[in-house]
Amino acid sequence: MNVTIDHIRAHLAECALGFTYSSGEVPVGRAVIWEICAGGQVGLGENGAHGVPATPGPERFNEEHRRLIGEVAGPLIGRDPSGLEALLPAVPAMDRRDLLVIREGLSIALYDLVGKLHGIPAHTLLGGKRRSLAPGMPVIHVGSPDVMARRSKAWVDGGYRHIKVKFHGDLDVDVEALRAIRTAIGDDIELVVDANDGYDDVEDAIRAIEVLKPCNVYYFEDMLYEPLEAFIEMRKRTGAKVMVDLQASWPRIHDVARFEAADVINHHPNNQGGMKVALDIDAVATAAGLETAIGSSGHFGIQDTAFQVLSSVIGLTRPCEDIGILPYYEGPTKGEYKFDRKPSAIKHPYPIIDGVIHIPDEPGLGIELDRRKLDALAVDTIELH
Repeated sequence: MNVTIDHIRAHLAECALGFTYSSGEVPVGRAVIWEICAGGQVGLGENGAHGVPATPGPERFNEEHRRLIGEVAGPLIGRDPSGLEALLPAVPAMDRRDLLVIREGLSIALYDLVGKLHGIPAHTLLGGKRRSLAPGMPVIHVGSPDVMARRSKAWVDGGYRHIKVKFHGDLDVDVEALRAIRTAIGDDIELVVDANDGYDDVEDAIRAIEVLKPCNVYYFEDMLYEPLEAFIEMRKRTGAKVMVDLQASWPRIHDVARFEAADVINHHPNNQGGMKVALDIDAVATAAGLETAIGSSGHFGIQDTAFQVLSSVIGLTRPCEDIGILPYYEGPTKGEYKFDRKPSAIKHPYPIIDGVIHIPDEPGLGIELDRRKLDALAVDTIELH
């Protein structure tokens, strides 16, 4: 098939969120939605809008965004998309997140496009599906203990058996919240916690882990932002399971494995840099005997779908946190957040039944762009020919 890429669109999309973390509230979610066009097909991608503030206001692509998009995506015009990630620049270091996230969004779009062109699922291009079902794991965002307990019970009543609890980074508050959640959902639901680097130093993080052990936490994620030595110390002194995500990016995963700095790694959207890169990270983690999970950061359904596909092909041992934002909008926690519009740009996201994601065998990612929804979300567009 002699097909070349003839057109690329990058849309800056946004909606109000109201998700709260240890660092504060994220009032607005923004992402770049990609369309790569070739042979009458459109490959869809999505990545975080790195460098665009997550605050209300008339944000648009600035000159630096336009330059980077032209620099990374422009050379794809006229190329055969079957080259997939070989068409993209080398994976940049984590201090160039602006390039890393663009690379990841384009990678997603290329796998979707090539799958559609050849009539095969993206999971086949990624090495073959190991599973068609993946347990979902919703997030309980930071709030008062009663709010966090109420949201947890709503998810459990909706069929979910795994819950991730976001921490404030204040031990007394976190203990109160976790105890309230346990009281609301009982002891049979598996809980993991994520402080999003909310604790100040390793001693505070270790103290929190020890105090929270009676709440039966499966693992503790990103308790603080420190070098790997801090995670090694946490593991040794507490005996608790520790998860990392940013530290498990490429090529840092090698050090995580070499120094036994974690028990679990998180394939986190906007950290991987590409679908093939995620497979390489997973190969290192699996060889080292690390448990693996899927994180969440997608906003409008495309990046979420890609990471749900990833959950079907990697050596997954933990749930898939990336259930998408749509269930927060219209599912068990409907009305709990500050959405101003439907947070989806696609038709027919993968079904989630009793907390389990069902991954289909359709060409590409198996999703279709909803132009009406995209028009409601997009605030700016860049076109490359």
